[in-house]
Amino acid sequence: MSLLHHVTIMLERCSYVRCLMIDFSKAFDRVSHHILLSKLNKLDLPDRAINWIISYLIGCTQVVKCNGSISLPASINTSIVQGSGIGPMLYAIMDSDFHTLSAMNMLKKYADDTNLLVPSDSDVDLLEEFNYVRVTLG
Repeated sequence: MSLLHHVTIMLERCSYVRCLMIDFSKAFDRVSHHILLSKLNKLDLPDRAINWIISYLIGCTQVVKCNGSISLPASINTSIVQGSGIGPMLYAIMDSDFHTLSAMNMLKKYADDTNLLVPSDSDVDLLEEFNYVRVTLG
């Protein structure tokens, strides 16, 4: 609804809006715990909330089962669980400082899906914005 609303508002002042819909492949798997914790520390959160999130992220391991054999546990220092209740919020914090090159353009984000809206009267075109996205988040 929000995406449709903003496209409609843009269409009231210009002739068309280009929309680039981006789904970052394995985005939740590529979240650096170090960078995420750095961004969390910049928020005005109580220490106990930060410590709870740290305890959620730190000390996780994974094993692989192949042909009946199970590997030794390996530490996980990247990724957040997408299906968890807190996962989408942590991902949103991870990409919260991402922005468009032009104030006329708009990002609409939900979890790892990003929609880039570029109206026809924008001072930065879709290709420039897309290249910025690829370099910044790719």
